[in-house]
Order: sequence, then structure tokens, then C-alpha cells
Amino acid sequence: MRSTRRTMRAGLAAVMALAATMAVGPQATAAEPCRANGLCLYYSTGFNDMRFVTERTGRCSELVRFGLVNHVFSYRNNLPVTVQFLDGDNRPIWSIRPGGSSSDSRSFGGEVLVCT
Repeated sequence: MRSTRRTMRAGLAAVMALAATMAVGPQATAAEPCRANGLCLYYSTGFNDMRFVTERTGRCSELVRFGLVNHVFSYRNNLPVTVQFLDGDNRPIWSIRPGGSSSDSRSFGGEVLVCT
């Protein structure tokens, strides 16, 4: 009888331990790294869902091609140049200094082009 109780207790302890590890819930999404010499633009805050990356300078890109019009919610600028965001009239509306980054840039908006 004692060995049956011990076996039942051991089995119950194993089930409880398994249930505890399963009850942790969803894990946070890890931030996506950016290239050492690149500009990375993310659709989501916290450097998640990278939609645009470039190492080129002296060029402009249409953000509509990347689903980022008015939706650059985080960024990293590892380029040696200032990055400019332009509106639909090609006017500068905000910029990122070399080495600049933000995990939450939702307060910015109106960007249609990005120029490096």
C-alpha cells in the first residue's frame, strides 16, 4: 500500500511540474538586430518586424514598398549619415542622427520617403 501511495505521489508531482512549465504563457518577442553598417526600420515598437534595411547612402526609398508609410514605429541608424524622412511633398519632416535609435517612434508620422 505504501509503495502505491509513493508511486501516486511521484506521478502527481511529475504532472504538477509539467503543468507549471506549460503555464508560463507566451514568451516576449526578441528584438531583431540591425546590421552594423545599416539602417533598419521596423513596423512595430521594440525593434520588431523589420521591414526595411539598407547599407546604401545617397538614395531615397518609397516607404509604401515596405508597408511603412506613416508607420515607422522603431528604428536603428548604424549608418555614418543622418537619415531624413520626407512627406508627400518631399519636405523633410524628421531625421535620425548617425548612431540614433528608438524603440518607440510612434509619435512621429507623415513619412513617405526615407533618404540616406
